[in-house]
Amino acid sequence: MRVRAELGCHGAPPLEDDVLDAPVSGDPSSPPWRSVTRIRVKAELYARETYFREGLADASESLAANMTAALHRAALVMLKPEGLAGGKARAIIAFLRAHGFGIAAVIERTLSRLQWRELWRFQLSAATLDRLAVNDLILQDRVLLLLLHDNAPLHVPATVRLGVLKGPADLESQPQDCLRRLLAQPNRLFSFCHVADEPADLLRELAILCDGPMRRSLLSRLTGGALPRQEMQLLDDTMLASDRIALEFDVQASLQRLAQAVCGRSGAAAEQILVDVARMHRGEAIAWRAFAAAVAAAGLELNRWDLALLGATFIVPDEPGASKKIGSVRVDSWW
Repeated sequence: MRVRAELGCHGAPPLEDDVLDAPVSGDPSSPPWRSVTRIRVKAELYARETYFREGLADASESLAANMTAALHRAALVMLKPEGLAGGKARAIIAFLRAHGFGIAAVIERTLSRLQWRELWRFQLSAATLDRLAVNDLILQDRVLLLLLHDNAPLHVPATVRLGVLKGPADLESQPQDCLRRLLAQPNRLFSFCHVADEPADLLRELAILCDGPMRRSLLSRLTGGALPRQEMQLLDDTMLASDRIALEFDVQASLQRLAQAVCGRSGAAAEQILVDVARMHRGEAIAWRAFAAAVAAAGLELNRWDLALLGATFIVPDEPGASKKIGSVRVDSWW
């Protein structure tokens, strides 16, 4: 990707020279915040945010004087349930390695409803209730977390560089060589992987996903060391399992299976489903929660991934006029 000469322009100073002596304070206008975020509203929200404060305290304890430099070289990737089910694990890991990211830690987790809502709390402020319901379908399986170390020349934090390489959520805006385009993301909600946007987000997300002892252990590994054998095995096993499953997320095939399942059924619920099937065939949005209730009332036995794919494709994801509390990172704010 050609973003400021692959984020390696000679005019940008190495970030190791940007280490700030003072600790990050509660004042979002203070210079130390610039070492973890360049988004003012994020600093204002995180200043009293529980998870960020815990993550920052752990990083200060575990990394001491090396904290800023270590955080600038760290990134965090989540291989999401649809990415693992869709056979994308091997391609994601190959992409990371090809772009100079080493794997410092591998952690397996199953997200609770509370955890995924907390992870995206400041983005879900714009979400419709239908989008939350579809996320409940998508995010109920295990995820794989990869804590990364960026081995490339450092001109922006590793989190920011990886965010650019990943590409935007909007399919039409994705460059040809970004990760999301490589993975053939079928819609906005089936993004296959998630990355922490800035160092501040890495700290906050580790605090949501891991308890204190594990966080401190993971952060201490950012200063170097080999990946433990059991984590290497977990990584290999996950790639093999993802390869074996490798579901094809084909929305038309999912829609056809739904139509076949409801064919011959009678009653108000079946009639409502048939109306929604016709709308989806025309590419129109449907009211998802009412549709899901009709599927349950009709007693249809449908594959969860078929339902999730249809929901992710045919809902209205955002409330009209609503916006996220925290927007996307502008990479040029780090130059």
